[in-house]
Amino acid sequence: MLFQKLGKFVVRYPIAILCFWTVLALAAAVLPPHWNDVTLDGDLAFLPAGLPSVEAERLFREAFPQRQAKSQLVFAISRKDEPLTEDDLRFADKMASPLQNVQGVMLYQAAIAAEASQSKPPEDELPTPVQQVMAAWEESALLDSKNWQPLWNMAFASQQYGDDDAGKQYREQAIALRPELKQETLELVPVDPINWNQFDVLTRHTLVRGDMLTSKNGHAVLIVVESRNEFMATDNIRVLQEATQYVETWRTRAQEAGLTHLDIGVTGNAAIGGEMLMAAKESIANTELYTILLVIIILLLIYRTPMLLTVPLLSIAVSFIISSWLVALLTQVHLLPGMDWFDFKVFKTSRIFIVVILFGAGTDFCLFLIGRYREELARCRDHDWAIARALAGVGEALTASAMTTVVGLGMMFFADFEKYRNSGPAIGLCLLITLLTCLTLAPAIMRFMGQTMFWPWGDTRQFVEKSRPVSAGWWERISQLVCSRPGLTLTVVVLLLGIVGFPSLYKRITTGRAVEVSYDLFGDLDDDRMAKQTALRIRNYFPLGESGPLTILAVNPAGQFMETQGQAITNQLAVTIFNTDDDVERVFTSEQPLGDRPVFTFSSRGRQILMLKNHSRTKEFFLAQEPKWSGQIALFRVLTDRNPFSNEAIALMDHIETNLQEEIATLPPPWNETKIYIQGTTPSIRDLMKVTTQDQKRIELGVIVAVFLVLLVILRRPMVCAYMILSVLFSYYVTLGITELFFRTVYADSYQALDWKVPLFLFVILAAIGQDYNVYLATRVFEEQRRLGLRDGLLRGMTTTGGIITSCGLVMAGTFASMCMGTLLGVIEIGFALTVGVLLDTFVVRTIMLPCFLALMNRFSDDEVLTQAGKPPE
Repeated sequence: MLFQKLGKFVVRYPIAILCFWTVLALAAAVLPPHWNDVTLDGDLAFLPAGLPSVEAERLFREAFPQRQAKSQLVFAISRKDEPLTEDDLRFADKMASPLQNVQGVMLYQAAIAAEASQSKPPEDELPTPVQQVMAAWEESALLDSKNWQPLWNMAFASQQYGDDDAGKQYREQAIALRPELKQETLELVPVDPINWNQFDVLTRHTLVRGDMLTSKNGHAVLIVVESRNEFMATDNIRVLQEATQYVETWRTRAQEAGLTHLDIGVTGNAAIGGEMLMAAKESIANTELYTILLVIIILLLIYRTPMLLTVPLLSIAVSFIISSWLVALLTQVHLLPGMDWFDFKVFKTSRIFIVVILFGAGTDFCLFLIGRYREELARCRDHDWAIARALAGVGEALTASAMTTVVGLGMMFFADFEKYRNSGPAIGLCLLITLLTCLTLAPAIMRFMGQTMFWPWGDTRQFVEKSRPVSAGWWERISQLVCSRPGLTLTVVVLLLGIVGFPSLYKRITTGRAVEVSYDLFGDLDDDRMAKQTALRIRNYFPLGESGPLTILAVNPAGQFMETQGQAITNQLAVTIFNTDDDVERVFTSEQPLGDRPVFTFSSRGRQILMLKNHSRTKEFFLAQEPKWSGQIALFRVLTDRNPFSNEAIALMDHIETNLQEEIATLPPPWNETKIYIQGTTPSIRDLMKVTTQDQKRIELGVIVAVFLVLLVILRRPMVCAYMILSVLFSYYVTLGITELFFRTVYADSYQALDWKVPLFLFVILAAIGQDYNVYLATRVFEEQRRLGLRDGLLRGMTTTGGIITSCGLVMAGTFASMCMGTLLGVIEIGFALTVGVLLDTFVVRTIMLPCFLALMNRFSDDEVLTQAGKPPE
């Protein structure tokens, strides 16, 4: 009744509806906030509070406020044939010199800005004293004796602070290197310095930490630029682009200097984060482009009427603009008075799912509407009446199918992982807007276009005859074949597909996980990206864990690590870490700042260690200096020869943690009360694995229950609803098996496991969207059975919906296939899995499994009981 009224309303007031949606779309396009201004990205930054890695990070920031670097760029200079020569090392120093000079400029500007404001900035933005600024410039000048810029800057700073003699001396030294400066006015150079939000620059000459930057075999040396940017900060795209340009400049200089044997590149987690953000941006752009192209091509093949494309494309475009704006608007609700508890976030990669689901589901909705419109048009040839009747006929089915998806996605709200908790409801909201546009705007466009919609067929008769997507006779033969032997057909299909699907199901029952998954974020990137190429290259010279060392904090408020006993405890714990596994390469501590095993010798190495362990920078780096934690926290920097993202690295870390706890238990009081906290990539990956595994189990159960209840409200047939859930679950495990087999075969050499996001997103989307076609078929079958009886109604329902559901399935599969055009492997895997899953639902579950089950049920049902009430039996 509701949709009959809606159909009449749309036919009567199409202009008003068009104006309403147009004004709303224009407002959404113009008014802030805009999507790109509020979206976030990354995974590890959104772990729930209270997890061990999050607590370790909080404690680290609190105890070592001077260590505010959150990511780093690593410039690598290496040669594979032999160790670096003195000329090679001097070239590396020259490459570091401008970076040190810029570091001094940035620190000087920060100090001047702080003085001008006469206020103390936040701890992570404290201006460096002038002495430290000068030290950065002195380091720059020492790294490259021909670099005049740091000398010029020291002359400028000395003059500004009243030391004219020093300023004159530095100025003369700079002029000696570049005579044309004699007529120039002193000012900071470069005037527009590279701004990578840098916190510090480390070279092989840096005290304490410099020894970590040269490989043991002497084949590689690193220059590290520490940045305040988060690992996945959007600004890292710009930083990476500028760092890449810097590398290209120095590659050219190496060629000019005859050092063609040097390999120069940039990596580090800031560069990797920038590469991942760029890859995500490219994936989004590719997905949007190929989704639109595929939808246009498929619709043209189905209807062969170009003007008809405007109905779904305009409707979806309007819904996409409005829904994206509404989602962005929700991120600002917490700014309203009293709404600070509403902390909604939206992520860049969510856009990929929004695009494919909106275009896929939106096109399906429009195809259902147009398909029913064509049927009604064939009966009466009245354009307005057919639109109203079509909307009345499919409105309930479209709403029902959309709600299964919205409710299914909404179950992600109960996840602990923020990215899951926010992404599901965001996509669900966008789908609701799309449903509204397809129920109002799409028929209004059809009503407004009139006969123009049928071009080039010219009139309704030719449109009805020539725009049929699939021959009804062909689907009638399929229906007869499926329903003649439903039990045998169903058994054969289940057994054949079960060969692929049952192993995943068995593994899920026995181990709790259907397939092995990988949390290797680094592995998502293409091998041709510079940051990954450089990272892979330096793995030949440095331990695999160099890019993500373990930072272990030993905390004992009753102890004092600066005293003799505390120093002995530090050495004892370091030995325990070393003895854990041969893959533990180096352990840097306040007692062993060069990472050696805690054995003192009178060699030159031993004397160097003795000198460094008493250095103030060593104490600052390894022992907490904050008054609250002074001497109560000792830091261990552990390098292992395992990929920090891998399961092997997690296993090693667990082993280290267990050994440390066992060793601590044997210590005398108060040292036996020491607590261990581990910070870094590997512990964060471990926590991510833990929280997402728990979330997946919770979400899967929620989706099953929620979708079942929605189906029960729609169909009011518990057995049919339960079977629909089971059939989609079956296709889920079959899809997982096919996906794993495909990628294991294609990526035989580099394959580790499916991306960790594949099983969850496949389950949620397939379990929700997969029911659309089941609902549309079942509602039409039950409608026809009320008129024709059980068997004839089933055949009629299959015949009339076969072509349109197949068309919709191809459109949905096509939109998911567009995800495979991206550059992130995880997105490609999700796109492939969803494509396979939708095709299985379209051609197996909807075409064979559900009809077979309904045919089997018919044998136990009373045809007379079904038809006399005019509604499905309870």
